[in-house]
Amino acid sequence: MNSGFLYGTNEIVIYLVFFAFMIATTEAGFHLGRRSEDNTPDKTKSHVSTVEAGILGVLGLLLGFTMSMAVSRFEVRKQLVLDEANAIGTSCLRTELLPVPQGSEIASLLRQYVDVRVQYGTAGNDLPLDALHTQTVRLQNEFWARAVAYGQKDPNPVRAGLLLQSLNQAIDLESARTMALQNHVPASVIYVNAIVGLLAAMVVGYAFGLNGRRQIFSMCVLALAITLVLTLIIDLDRPRSGLIRISQQPMIDLRCP
Repeated sequence: MNSGFLYGTNEIVIYLVFFAFMIATTEAGFHLGRRSEDNTPDKTKSHVSTVEAGILGVLGLLLGFTMSMAVSRFEVRKQLVLDEANAIGTSCLRTELLPVPQGSEIASLLRQYVDVRVQYGTAGNDLPLDALHTQTVRLQNEFWARAVAYGQKDPNPVRAGLLLQSLNQAIDLESARTMALQNHVPASVIYVNAIVGLLAAMVVGYAFGLNGRRQIFSMCVLALAITLVLTLIIDLDRPRSGLIRISQQPMIDLRCP
């Protein structure tokens, strides 16, 4: 498996595959326990219970740590959308400091820029992101060049300076958002969670086997809980294809005067 499986495969497929592995691993552990039931003293069985509790505790810590990583990245992406919208909105307002037609021309370019940024934020993996990025860079170059040209002619540097400052911030935040979308939880961390989850399922099944009784309900609930948490982590870390998406409302609501 590679990162392409995590971020290129339908989440339902990932959920079903991992759930099936969890059930199969628990069942395998149960059969191993049944084979060892008669030859395992009660004292050893209690030790197995200790190991079971320990590995479930380790799994809980790993899932909590990984969930924190995914949530923090999700929050950063959401905050960057708001920050970029604020920077573009400030730039739109500051174009009013410039005389006609320079101010209106830059404001028109910013309106086009907002449309492209909304498309980029809502685009899935199947849309031409390279074309949207090319449009973004083109518009950045155009409104920056016009602002610089005005600043070089204006004897009052305050008006052009304020506009250039907010435009520069908008350009920087575009780069920051691009990097944030590419900043995933390391695939190796998620795979370690999955492996420890499978080991925990096997130990639980083994403990059931030593006691001679298959606890189908408990086995299914454990597999379901671990699978749901792991799937949620993957979903939070898939900003373009997950069920949980970053709201683009701050950009959608943005309108240049």
